[in-house]
Amino acid sequence: MTGMELQNDTVINVAALLREPMGAARSLDLHLESLPLDDVLVARDFEGQIRLTRLSDDILASINGTTAVELECQRCLEPFIQPVQVKFSQEFRIAYDVRTGAGLAGETEEEDEEFEISANHELDFREPLRQEILIELPMRPSCGENCPGPPQVERGDEDESIDERFAALSALLDDE
Repeated sequence: MTGMELQNDTVINVAALLREPMGAARSLDLHLESLPLDDVLVARDFEGQIRLTRLSDDILASINGTTAVELECQRCLEPFIQPVQVKFSQEFRIAYDVRTGAGLAGETEEEDEEFEISANHELDFREPLRQEILIELPMRPSCGENCPGPPQVERGDEDESIDERFAALSALLDDE
C-alpha cells in the first residue's frame, strides 16, 4: 500500500492497481478546493482520504472526508456555512482489460447504471462524491440555535409587526 496525494482532481489512473492481485490497495489523501454540487451549491475545501481496493471485477473506493457548503437558513434567510462529513464506499466496474484494452463482455442494462473505470483505466469519483455530499445536507437548513427567525417588518402606526412574507395577505384585510 502506497500513500499518495490527489490535489484538485477527482480522476485517478488505476492501471497499476488493475495488474495486481485481488486485495491489493492504495491510499490517497484528497484535497479539493471546490466541487460543484448543482447550479447553485458548491462544496468548498474538501479534505479527506480515499482507499482503493482491487476486487475480482471491481475496484472498491472508500472515501472519508469533510467539506463545507454555504446554505441559506430556512428561518432567517441568511447565508451560513454548513460543515459536512461523508464516509461511503462505491464500486467501480472494470469495463476494459488492462492488458489488451478490449472491452469486457457481459454488459447488461442494469450494469450501465453502475460507475465504470474508463478505457484509459481511470476512475472518476466526482459523481458519487457529489451525490453523497448532497445526501448529507440537511433538508431544512438552519443557521443554529441562535437563529433570529424570520425578519419582521414594522407597519406604520400599528403596534404589531407583520412578517413581510404575509404582507400581501395583510393588504387584502385592509381592503375590507
